[in-house]
Amino acid sequence: IKQRDYQSLLKNKDITDIEMAEIFSIFSRINTLYMIAKAGSGHIGTSFSSMDIFSWLHLNVLTDDDLFFSSKGHDAPGLYSVLIGMGDLDYSYIHQLRRLDGLPGHPDVTITPCMVTNTGSLGMGISKAKGMIRANRLDGKNGRVYVLTGDGELQEGQFWESLPGAVNGKFEEMTVIIDHNKIQSDTWVEDVSDLGDLENKLISFGWHVQRCNGNDFNDFSQAIEIAKKVKERPQI
Repeated sequence: IKQRDYQSLLKNKDITDIEMAEIFSIFSRINTLYMIAKAGSGHIGTSFSSMDIFSWLHLNVLTDDDLFFSSKGHDAPGLYSVLIGMGDLDYSYIHQLRRLDGLPGHPDVTITPCMVTNTGSLGMGISKAKGMIRANRLDGKNGRVYVLTGDGELQEGQFWESLPGAVNGKFEEMTVIIDHNKIQSDTWVEDVSDLGDLENKLISFGWHVQRCNGNDFNDFSQAIEIAKKVKERPQI
C-alpha cells in the first residue's frame, strides 16, 4: 500500500472516524505483513493484535503534548507501519525492517525517528512513564502518557512493582493498555504462567480498571474517553 493511498484516505471527509480507523488498520496490517515477509523475521502476532490500538490512538487521540510508546516493543513492525501511514516515517523505511541503517526489530531512539523510548528489558513501561510524568510536572507541561503492554510481558516482576508508585503519585496523566491476546512467543500465556483474575488484581492496587474489546473501535474509543476523565488515579 503506497503512501499516497494513506494520504488520500486521511483527506477523505466523507467517512466517519470509526470507518477511517477500520480502513487505515487494514492498510497497516498489509504493510506490516509485507515488512515482516521481506525481512524474513519479525513478530506478526503482537503487531496485528496491537494494530487497532495503534491506529485509533494515532488517528484520534494523541495530541502534540501527549506521549505514547509500546513497552513490549516487539510489536514494532505494526507501530512502524502506522507511523509510515501517518507520514511520520518516510515510506522508504517499509523496505528496511531489520536492515542496517533501517528500522531495528525493537525501537531505538538513537536510530529510529518518532520513538519515545527504547524497549527491552520487558516490564519497564510503567516505570518509564512515571519518570516522564514527573519530568512533565517539573517542567510545567501538560499532556498524557499512554503505554501499551502485553499480557506475556505481565510475567515480569517490575510490572507489578511499578503499580503502587503510580497510585501513590496520583498519576492521572497515565493510561496503560494491556494487549490481552493471551499468547506469547509460540504458546499460550496460561500455559507459561497464568495471570489469574487480572482485572481484580489490578483493582486491588488502586488503579482505575476497565475491560474492553481492543479490536472494536467503538468499545475501545469509549474506554479511552472514560480514562481521560479519571482524576487522581492512573488507568489501565
